[in-house]
Amino acid sequence: MTARWMSVLLMVSISLPGWGQSKPHDHFPLAPHQVAQSLSVNGVQVADEQVSLLAKVVAKEQNPALDILSVEPLGNRTSVKRSEAGSLVKLACHRPGVCLPFFAIVRWPEGTAGRASNPSGSSSASRIDALNPNAVFTIRAGAHATMVMDDERAHIQVAVVSLENGIAGHRIRVASPDHKQIYVAEVVNANLLRRSF
Repeated sequence: MTARWMSVLLMVSISLPGWGQSKPHDHFPLAPHQVAQSLSVNGVQVADEQVSLLAKVVAKEQNPALDILSVEPLGNRTSVKRSEAGSLVKLACHRPGVCLPFFAIVRWPEGTAGRASNPSGSSSASRIDALNPNAVFTIRAGAHATMVMDDERAHIQVAVVSLENGIAGHRIRVASPDHKQIYVAEVVNANLLRRSF
């Protein structure tokens, strides 16, 4: 009788709401509007219609801050109309763990590829480095550098190899020289990256 009662109790406990079930995770879809807003914050005015996401992207927060990791010209990768140029933009959430890195395509009308504009409407001579495909990077993919990790009790320096091009102030992926460990760190200069524990 006890085995029978235990199976009945087990079935009742599993069928109760909240028992035997994990809590639903809240995921918020990211929209082209948020990418356009992030680009605009960085000095490049982009309309929502110019941005398309390559996949459905979700985040753990409703409106996360986005970082621009890299920009590459599309070239012959996709069927872009001859009157338009495009860029493949790699983005990630500013806070680690909020979303995975993702790609978006930004289509530029001919002759306006990624130009920053000032309020008067005329194009500025200076372009934002993160959105200029020909930007001079602070650190290049394959470069050797030192990554520093600090907190109140410890100061750790690790030799790393850059896995991506990066400019000062942006986060990039780096690896240990044997490529067994991969980290995301902020570029300080060509030889130094910073990361927290």
